[in-house]
Amino acid sequence: MVINMDFDITVIGYIAGTLTTFASLPQLIKSLKEKDMSNISLAFVITFTTGLTLWLIYGILRNDYPIIVFNILSLMFWIPITYLKIRDEMRKS
Repeated sequence: MVINMDFDITVIGYIAGTLTTFASLPQLIKSLKEKDMSNISLAFVITFTTGLTLWLIYGILRNDYPIIVFNILSLMFWIPITYLKIRDEMRKS
Protein backbone atom coordinates (compact mmCIF):
# COMPACT_ATOMS: atom_id res chain seq x y z
CA MET A 1 0.00 0.00 0.00
CA VAL A 2 1.46 3.33 -1.08
CA ILE A 3 0.73 6.28 1.17
CA ASN A 4 0.91 9.79 -0.21
CA MET A 5 2.50 11.63 2.74
CA ASP A 6 1.89 15.11 1.28
CA PHE A 7 -1.81 14.36 0.96
CA ASP A 8 -1.99 12.87 4.46
CA ILE A 9 -0.22 15.86 5.98
CA THR A 10 -2.52 18.29 4.15
CA VAL A 11 -5.61 16.42 5.36
CA ILE A 12 -4.32 16.59 8.93
CA GLY A 13 -3.79 20.34 8.46
CA TYR A 14 -7.34 20.86 7.23
CA ILE A 15 -8.84 18.78 10.06
CA ALA A 16 -6.79 20.62 12.69
CA GLY A 17 -7.66 23.96 11.13
CA THR A 18 -11.36 23.15 11.07
CA LEU A 19 -11.41 22.09 14.72
CA THR A 20 -9.38 25.02 16.05
CA THR A 21 -11.14 27.60 13.90
CA PHE A 22 -14.66 26.60 14.78
CA ALA A 23 -13.86 25.98 18.45
CA SER A 24 -14.17 29.74 18.99
CA LEU A 25 -17.56 30.02 17.28
CA PRO A 26 -19.66 29.15 20.39
CA GLN A 27 -17.85 31.89 22.37
CA LEU A 28 -18.50 34.43 19.64
CA ILE A 29 -22.18 33.51 19.41
CA LYS A 30 -22.62 33.58 23.21
CA SER A 31 -20.89 36.95 23.55
CA LEU A 32 -22.87 38.50 20.71
CA LYS A 33 -26.21 37.16 21.97
CA GLU A 34 -25.58 38.34 25.51
CA LYS A 35 -23.83 41.54 24.40
CA ASP A 36 -21.40 40.84 27.21
CA MET A 37 -17.67 40.54 26.71
CA SER A 38 -16.75 40.53 30.41
CA ASN A 39 -16.09 36.78 30.39
CA ILE A 40 -13.19 37.23 27.94
CA SER A 41 -9.82 38.68 28.94
CA LEU A 42 -8.65 41.67 26.89
CA ALA A 43 -5.06 40.42 27.08
CA PHE A 44 -6.15 37.03 25.73
CA VAL A 45 -8.15 38.53 22.87
CA ILE A 46 -5.35 40.84 21.76
CA THR A 47 -2.66 38.17 22.12
CA PHE A 48 -4.73 35.54 20.32
CA THR A 49 -5.71 37.84 17.45
CA THR A 50 -2.08 38.93 17.05
CA GLY A 51 -1.04 35.27 17.01
CA LEU A 52 -3.61 34.48 14.32
CA THR A 53 -2.32 37.38 12.24
CA LEU A 54 1.25 36.13 12.57
CA TRP A 55 0.17 32.58 11.65
CA LEU A 56 -1.52 34.01 8.56
CA ILE A 57 1.65 35.85 7.55
CA TYR A 58 3.66 32.68 8.17
CA GLY A 59 1.25 30.64 6.04
CA ILE A 60 1.43 33.16 3.22
CA LEU A 61 5.23 33.20 3.31
CA ARG A 62 5.32 29.39 3.25
CA ASN A 63 2.49 29.17 0.71
CA ASP A 64 0.72 26.76 3.09
CA TYR A 65 -2.97 26.76 2.19
CA PRO A 66 -4.41 25.12 5.33
CA ILE A 67 -2.64 27.70 7.51
CA ILE A 68 -3.77 30.56 5.26
CA VAL A 69 -7.39 29.45 4.96
CA PHE A 70 -8.03 28.66 8.59
CA ASN A 71 -6.28 31.71 9.97
CA ILE A 72 -8.33 33.94 7.67
CA LEU A 73 -11.48 32.20 8.94
CA SER A 74 -10.34 32.50 12.55
CA LEU A 75 -9.58 36.18 12.10
CA MET A 76 -13.09 36.65 10.71
CA PHE A 77 -14.38 35.42 14.08
CA TRP A 78 -11.82 37.09 16.33
CA ILE A 79 -11.58 40.57 14.80
CA PRO A 80 -15.21 41.33 15.78
CA ILE A 81 -14.60 39.86 19.25
CA THR A 82 -11.49 42.03 19.61
CA TYR A 83 -13.39 45.13 18.51
CA LEU A 84 -16.27 44.45 20.91
CA LYS A 85 -13.93 43.71 23.82
CA ILE A 86 -11.92 46.90 23.28
CA ARG A 87 -15.15 48.90 22.91
CA ASP A 88 -16.51 47.45 26.16
CA GLU A 89 -13.26 48.15 28.01
CA MET A 90 -13.29 51.76 26.79
CA ARG A 91 -16.89 52.21 27.96
CA LYS A 92 -15.95 50.97 31.44
CA SER A 93 -13.17 53.52 31.87
